[in-house]
Amino acid sequence: CDEMCSHFTIVKHFRETLEIREDKKPKIVIAGSGMVTGGRILNYLEKRAGNINDTLLFAGYQADGTRGRKILEGAREIKIYGKTYPFKMQVKQLEGLSAHGDQNDLLSWLNKMNTAPKHVFIIHGEKDQAEALQKKLQEEKQWTAQLPFLNQVVEL
Repeated sequence: CDEMCSHFTIVKHFRETLEIREDKKPKIVIAGSGMVTGGRILNYLEKRAGNINDTLLFAGYQADGTRGRKILEGAREIKIYGKTYPFKMQVKQLEGLSAHGDQNDLLSWLNKMNTAPKHVFIIHGEKDQAEALQKKLQEEKQWTAQLPFLNQVVEL
């Protein structure tokens, strides 16, 4: 790991961001879990989005409707600060780095419960996946799960 990481440049200061984005050598730009909605990644993409020799490497989840998800789904242009840029970078995604559990993880955890909970609320995740988990809980465990809407008050 130390040897591999010796090839990376860790950018600590904003001025370094500005210098690196001007360098003509190919880059691998790592996009974390911010979904390309703000931060330094936008400064890189302003200059580098059209460079076919660069790679945008996603290391985190990209939610539906975000710039990051659009890029993962093949967007050929992106809008940054109101301006449209052609997008030609190679795109790669690292899997398995999320701290969130998927449906199988959640079901495995729930299967360890000796007694069914009185209430199950699914409050995090995209709607389709939340509804799929809700259905699975109903079919496999005969549990009723709710998907509360924003600001809904539930009396227990």
